[in-house]
Amino acid sequence: MHPMGYSQVMTTTTFPTKPTAPSSHGLQLDMFAEAARDERAHAERTTGVPRLYTLRCTTIADYEHAMAQWRKAWPDLACLRDSHGWHVAIGEYASSREPTDTCIPITLQTDLRCNRTSHRGCLCVGDLVSRSFCRGCGWHSEVVDDDTDAALLGLDHCFPGWRDDPIVPSAPYDDGPKRRTRRNWETAVTELHGTDRPQGYPMITRRGPHGWRAVPGRSLWGGYDVAAETLGR
Repeated sequence: MHPMGYSQVMTTTTFPTKPTAPSSHGLQLDMFAEAARDERAHAERTTGVPRLYTLRCTTIADYEHAMAQWRKAWPDLACLRDSHGWHVAIGEYASSREPTDTCIPITLQTDLRCNRTSHRGCLCVGDLVSRSFCRGCGWHSEVVDDDTDAALLGLDHCFPGWRDDPIVPSAPYDDGPKRRTRRNWETAVTELHGTDRPQGYPMITRRGPHGWRAVPGRSLWGGYDVAAETLGR
């Protein structure tokens, strides 16, 4: 009995317990185990599947046909990654694939990575590699690590002496409704080059410290826009 005359009841307050977070170490082990299972399953699926890296075609259409046949035979695999087949480089999406009467280059690319989500500790043969292909005569350049290097090799094959051409202004990206800027640019380039350049011929532009990639389709004649800096100029 409480001194004031009423009953005293002792109560105990129970606080909610904080849930125990799962161990991050355990989660990592689970993730690694799952990745290892995926790699083993992928290795089993790709055993005996032919690679297209050594295939050498005389037209882009033949490369595309070979890739289509491979994809049809192994629809559950990633055709570009697992076949290691040559295909037109992503940057050439707007370039024509058709054969030509004269030598005009286009860049091909293939993926030589190990087909795994991670390359750590692997022994794969490489990364994305490129080579130039001539739509006129079927010539192939050597395999290089960079698509710009491949484009330069193709230009040397198709247009000997082009490296000594004058440096010209870059094509305008944004033009008014009357296209006055574009016409002025065409006039300036023609004054430096003349009017006898063939289709697919490149032009050399000054870029500055960044953005030295050879851009297909940006020259006045539908060829590569090449940064002067990549030529040491």
